[in-house]
Amino acid sequence: MKNIKYIALFISLVLLGAMSSYAEIKLDNSYNRFLEAFESTQADFKFYNIKANAPIDYDISKDEIKSICLDIINDLGMEESNVKLEDKWNNNEKQIYIQAENDNTSISVIGIKKNSSESYIMVDILDNKVYKNIVDIYAILKNSLDKFSYQAEIYTCIAGEYSKKLQIDKYNDILDEILYNMNAEVIEKVQEENFLSITAYSKVLKENYLECFGNKINLNIGIRYSEDDERTLIYIATPIIKLDY
Repeated sequence: MKNIKYIALFISLVLLGAMSSYAEIKLDNSYNRFLEAFESTQADFKFYNIKANAPIDYDISKDEIKSICLDIINDLGMEESNVKLEDKWNNNEKQIYIQAENDNTSISVIGIKKNSSESYIMVDILDNKVYKNIVDIYAILKNSLDKFSYQAEIYTCIAGEYSKKLQIDKYNDILDEILYNMNAEVIEKVQEENFLSITAYSKVLKENYLECFGNKINLNIGIRYSEDDERTLIYIATPIIKLDY
């Protein structure tokens, strides 16, 4: 009987590992396609941004929030010498704030306790040097958040630029190329003289989506001309752009 239990446990562990590996492969494939879609625009890389919001539904202590925030910073590879920590913990406000920077990346992690049953960890990552590590960073962040929250929301955006003003026809050509690479269908489109924004649903990113007015959306593309900089900016995000643009 013991042997049967051990065999059952072994099979369960093998299946769990296989499921985890399969999920990681799917993530790699979808985000690699996301990167390829950006590269197809032939825009110069400007920055990428990852924002996350992870709710905590139990009565968490100050030390626990602090530990979670530091673990996230450590998981993302930041050295302790680059970390600054501030806290406000009183009857009116309960918050831990951690900021870390190196030559390429800026990361902020904020832990906020609203009440005994509502707390949040918010992460903001900005990198303006390289973008091909975004798949690894996303996976590390997701694994880190999954340790304490099953409802973490992660938003990813890559921004690029062109050193001139583009014609509206070119906007549409860029959009069509991205939609083709992402196997995506437009849900909503807003187009003006120097601005184009679309939300879409991509079959490549189908595991990561929001619902809006009965439609699933997981891809957001924005293109606009900046008269101040005399450049055209492009943003590609999943599931939506969480930046002012």
